[in-house]
Amino acid sequence: MVFCYWVLYAMPEPGRSSALSTIPGSQFLFRPYENLWHTIVPWVAVHIFHITGRAATYFRTGSGDTTLQYVNNLLYLVAALAATLIWSLFDRRRPHYRALDGWLRLLVRYTLAVTLLGYGFAKVYPLQFQPPRFGKLIEPYGDFSPMGVLWSFMGASLPYTIFSGAAEVTGGLLLLFRRTTTLGAMVSFTVLLNVVALNYCYDVPVKLYSTNLLLMAVFLAAPDLRRLANVLVLNRPASAAELTGPRFPGPKLRIAAAVFWVLFVGHILYGNIFYGWQAYRETYVTPQRPPLYGLYDVESGPANWRKVVVAIPAGISVRTNDDKMLSFAAQYDKDTVTLDKKDRLRWSRPDPDHLVLTGTLEAQPATIRLRPIDTGKLLLLSRGFHWINEMPLNR
Repeated sequence: MVFCYWVLYAMPEPGRSSALSTIPGSQFLFRPYENLWHTIVPWVAVHIFHITGRAATYFRTGSGDTTLQYVNNLLYLVAALAATLIWSLFDRRRPHYRALDGWLRLLVRYTLAVTLLGYGFAKVYPLQFQPPRFGKLIEPYGDFSPMGVLWSFMGASLPYTIFSGAAEVTGGLLLLFRRTTTLGAMVSFTVLLNVVALNYCYDVPVKLYSTNLLLMAVFLAAPDLRRLANVLVLNRPASAAELTGPRFPGPKLRIAAAVFWVLFVGHILYGNIFYGWQAYRETYVTPQRPPLYGLYDVESGPANWRKVVVAIPAGISVRTNDDKMLSFAAQYDKDTVTLDKKDRLRWSRPDPDHLVLTGTLEAQPATIRLRPIDTGKLLLLSRGFHWINEMPLNR
């Protein structure tokens, strides 16, 4: 059953990393397989579990814990159990499955390695967690979601984010080699246990996925648990591990396998390193910023406006006096900005400490006087690191 389940789970699926999907051109090969599951899962959700509405349809989402994801995972278990019963019935005389076990362990460890490398490099650069944006800096802490708290405290310390990513990358790299699989599984289990705890405790909707990844690490370490217990707990000698794995007959096949491994691993590392660095440069080195980029206090203007946030080229946000957030689409043209394609405001800087917007707002004449906020002086961003602290600064 374990074999069938992990084979199903390792197949390509949107929202999950797969070693198979990293092979160029594989998306065309596996698309019918994905479409098959995307037909079966909603049907089961509707006709078996009587789920209706949005929860019974696939839609673009950043969540890995949707209703259909849970139904999909349940169907994997059911399919694995059914396949195991049929398999056991027709092949009950076979004494062992060492060859299949070797291939399964290869598939699982590369699936886990690809996933850890992807998530790890997204933190090493760091892209998954970024410094709190202007909108978050002025949002009341009580309005944060638990997931927002996690994203903000991770992004508030880029060194810690890079450290956690390096740990994931280390686990992924170790899993690429047969001799370091057990060590890689131990590192991966430690890293993923923390990830699972964060996902559960901060309500991050990746609980189902991260739990499966944690179980992959357990599966890879399981054959060596007795040896590890002898060395680490019982203070007993342990025999050398049997490095099982797929064996290729003949030198030509072994050379071909080695060449494929080099190309496969090189492709994975190149993609993560090159595209990660490219995304890092676009995010941190040469970011696209609007002409009015900044955080502002409203000195005069609309009665309920308190602060203005200009962080992205296509939008402007306003924090009101009752702590609500208003959002406007923005289009820039020389020294003017158009809000929601109807209100046109011309900006000027009468002095270094002020930005003035004049024009129309809600079809009414408006003059908005803004004072830039030096976000670099905010305690969260300016505190930094100190070796010596005579008193804790816990605010």
